[in-house]
Amino acid sequence: MKRTDQQVPTVPISIQEIMSAPLFERGVNDARAGRGYPGDYDLWAHTNDRWAYERGRQWALLVPRHVPLRRNGRISNQAIALFCEHDADIL
Repeated sequence: MKRTDQQVPTVPISIQEIMSAPLFERGVNDARAGRGYPGDYDLWAHTNDRWAYERGRQWALLVPRHVPLRRNGRISNQAIALFCEHDADIL
């Protein structure tokens, strides 16, 4: 019998690493554009890709739309501050 109460292995990761993931940005863009989940969501090979995408969607729904994720190609300080402010609501 397969146990369903076991968690996948986890590793520490910084907010900067989370927000720099390409699929975090894709999640932000999809949520802000009002797009639903991509059809291949369950097929993404790596679990962390799914987490990054979902975190991006959640961040985009929690912060004002005018707040940019990036400024001059870098994750903005305001974006990081708002992630920290809402971290309990972002998986």
